[in-house]
Amino acid sequence: MVALDNTLLWGLQALLALILFPAAATRALSYEFAKKRMAWVAAVPRSLLLFISVAEILGAIGLVLPGLTHVAPQLIPVAAVGLGLIQVLAFVFHTSRGESRNASANLVLLGALVFVAAGRLVVSP
Repeated sequence: MVALDNTLLWGLQALLALILFPAAATRALSYEFAKKRMAWVAAVPRSLLLFISVAEILGAIGLVLPGLTHVAPQLIPVAAVGLGLIQVLAFVFHTSRGESRNASANLVLLGALVFVAAGRLVVSP
């Protein structure tokens, strides 16, 4: 059962990293492109968007790198909690703008991040 839990957690961590990293990198490195593709980007100061994007990039790396290198694996749930906090704030932001599709995506990501954090803290550290 623990092996299955660990495999499930690893799969979810990889999936989250594959979702979060490219989106954050696009916003951080291609602001004009991101502004055209995501209407909400223009509503956020560029410096704040860059800060959020860098935090998400580091968080995505933190979901997988500590486990791959076996160096400080206790940082995996920390990364998941940090990314979860970003999703809560993003949910509030998108809800206030009436962007229910984005807000729904934030809730799905939040659920997955809570699962990873709890799993890495309790089930399969």
